[in-house]
Amino acid sequence: MEIISLEKSHSLTQCLWSSEQIRMGERRAAKRAGISLFELMTLAGQAVFEHASANWPQARCWWIVTGSGNNAGDGYVVARLAIEAGIEVHLIQAGDAQRLTGDAAKARDQYCAQGGTISQLDTVQASASLIIDALLGTGLVGPLSADAARHIRAINQHSAPVLAVDLPSGLCADTGQILTEAVTAAQTLCVIGLKIGLLTARGPDVTGKVFLADLGMQSLFKDEVGQAPIANVMHWQQQRELLPVRRTGAHKGEVGRVLVAGGHQGMSGAIRLTGEAALRCGSGLVRLVSHNSHAHLLNMVRPELMTAAFPDFEDWQWAGALVLGPGLGRDSWSQALFNDAIASNQPMVIDADALWWLAKRGGSLPAQKTWVLTPHSGEAATLLQCKVSDIEADRLAAVQAIQQQYGAVVVLKGAGSLIADEHNVRLCHYGNSGMASGGMGDLLSGIIRTFLAQGLTTFNAASLAVCLHALAGDMAATQQGMRGLLASDLLPQLRSLINQDDDYDHRLFTTYSR
Repeated sequence: MEIISLEKSHSLTQCLWSSEQIRMGERRAAKRAGISLFELMTLAGQAVFEHASANWPQARCWWIVTGSGNNAGDGYVVARLAIEAGIEVHLIQAGDAQRLTGDAAKARDQYCAQGGTISQLDTVQASASLIIDALLGTGLVGPLSADAARHIRAINQHSAPVLAVDLPSGLCADTGQILTEAVTAAQTLCVIGLKIGLLTARGPDVTGKVFLADLGMQSLFKDEVGQAPIANVMHWQQQRELLPVRRTGAHKGEVGRVLVAGGHQGMSGAIRLTGEAALRCGSGLVRLVSHNSHAHLLNMVRPELMTAAFPDFEDWQWAGALVLGPGLGRDSWSQALFNDAIASNQPMVIDADALWWLAKRGGSLPAQKTWVLTPHSGEAATLLQCKVSDIEADRLAAVQAIQQQYGAVVVLKGAGSLIADEHNVRLCHYGNSGMASGGMGDLLSGIIRTFLAQGLTTFNAASLAVCLHALAGDMAATQQGMRGLLASDLLPQLRSLINQDDDYDHRLFTTYSR
């Protein structure tokens, strides 16, 4: 049995599955291995017990909160093992323990035979030093019952650290949505396979540090699930292998030209950030096309940037591809620039207000496989003509819907950013809340365009850029904190990361925790 941190690049932490895939795959894998589902439950409980004991060795009074499903069985196994280890156990049952059936009931009976007792929330007097959340598990599909919500509130109001079994109770395994409320865990130990809801939408708010216990079944599980994972987790160790290699005699025209169009009055900073990110990620030449009121000023502090003013600019083929949208605006000047850029019929990264203009065009444009769209949830809602809450209710479905409608590679930004082409979805688990500040998306657009200019495919360029951008944000936050983090703070980190030869996954994240 192996327990792996999500932060470690490992074959176990690269696949994301739906709850139905997990249920189907673990049943088939257990059958092929010749073990019963109860034995699998026992292995899961043992993994949780061993992980809890190793991570909180001083905790000698455990609350183990269980519900009425199979997750309760895991909790009862943990409780039995804890009693055998001499730990004070208070098993808190939500609902009637006598209504448990099947393997969960068997685990309950073994716990009671070991001398364990079953308590109700209102009767527990002892203060826990560790809480094990085995309340709901992966089966949540709608709002919580009043009793489940009451138990979740009690867990969250307690000062003890919480270890969630499989995922925090109240979190939807398939979407990361919290319909009512959810347990806020210090750590989550996921069993057999990672669920996508742990890592996107509201998942990162409540999961704490994520671990995966394979129960010795991972190879069998992958064989027996019979389907591809619904998404793949990106790790910098693998993504950095996509970085273009420069030949010794390379010149500036060979390593990529980047053209950036946008920068209306009062928004020159957006286009400058995009241009500087492109430079710091290795572009040989960068030109900014912006409003004539400030175009001549943009390279005064960064002289390596070239500038041009619209509407005088006409050389749309200068770079062979472009970034369209940073600081673009929504007036007649903006529309004219957007129309001219689109008419150039080039590969491009489309961001910010250019996404708004794109949505206004509706279905009048053909599918563009050479485009990368980079919406946040609000822009995604505009593209799909729905509410932001609809996007956040199922981010995976949203990114796939935008990809199908527009034909482009799509980056749905946010916690657990998703990158989709017509066949695959990748998820970025790096990043932090300090990156919720203006200009971050402008940086990302410049990074994507740089890697496109250096020969990567749209999907790989977007994936590498998202991973690099988020990891640079984590490096910056580690050094000086998340509060007050600025987009420009990432520029030195970007340069550092693309020039390193070491594996940064483990070393960075032993010091940084979301």
